[in-house]
Amino acid sequence: MHKSLLSLSLLVALAGCDAAIIANQRAAEAEAEAEAAVAVATPAGGEAVVAVQAAPAGDGDAKVVAQADVAATLKPEALDLETVTYLIKKGKVKDADALEKKLNSPKEKLHSIDIDGDGKLDKIQIVEVKQGDTIVFELHALPSSKKDKDNFVIVGYVNFTADKTTNVLIVKATYAPVVIGYQTIVYDYTAPIVVKNDVVVVTGGGGFYGWLYAPRPVYVGVVVWEAPTVVIDVHHGGCWPPGHCKHHKPKHHKHKHHKHKHGHHHDDDDDD
Repeated sequence: MHKSLLSLSLLVALAGCDAAIIANQRAAEAEAEAEAAVAVATPAGGEAVVAVQAAPAGDGDAKVVAQADVAATLKPEALDLETVTYLIKKGKVKDADALEKKLNSPKEKLHSIDIDGDGKLDKIQIVEVKQGDTIVFELHALPSSKKDKDNFVIVGYVNFTADKTTNVLIVKATYAPVVIGYQTIVYDYTAPIVVKNDVVVVTGGGGFYGWLYAPRPVYVGVVVWEAPTVVIDVHHGGCWPPGHCKHHKPKHHKHKHHKHKHGHHHDDDDDD
């Protein structure tokens, strides 16, 4: 009797173990299927799209579908941070607004970023962030197809750190993680400063540093998108606006008929 009860208990325990193993296997398979459902594609434009497909759960219900756009990997030459630091160091720009205009000028060719791959240069917006003795310029790339300041990808940073112990301003430009080799590419230099009553006074460099540490609001760039070219098809005899054309009556040229005077020939002989 006791042996029968013992055997029955063992069978129940083994059955429970098998059920647990099967449940774990099913959970692992479901997790693997969910991971396999994540597809990453990078189109030619340089934008990687991560799409999580709907996968059936154990009870037959579909999971929530999530889709998110993430920035693709950019090459360092897409953003000329070396020239950006040069413009600041040599005083070629007086403030962040002037630097932003340089970045977005096609003539300057400081960047070739096209996140959304629509064939148009994206705008670069400078957003200033203050962190203690460090001022950071975040370089936001705004996809031209979206034209929305909330849809941005950070492509680089310019850091200004005031070292009040050594009396130097450390300027360091680095790429964001979306750029290949961002960990190893750094453009930096120093400028002398004077600290008075915990206030930084820049003694070297151009006027940019004076603006940087002057009392002012935090800088957030305002990006202006070009309005599309509107072609007006006018069918008003070339006049626009209508009704503003002076209608000239055609001039009829009168042809003057010149009368030719015919001379009378008088005979030299007098009548007798």
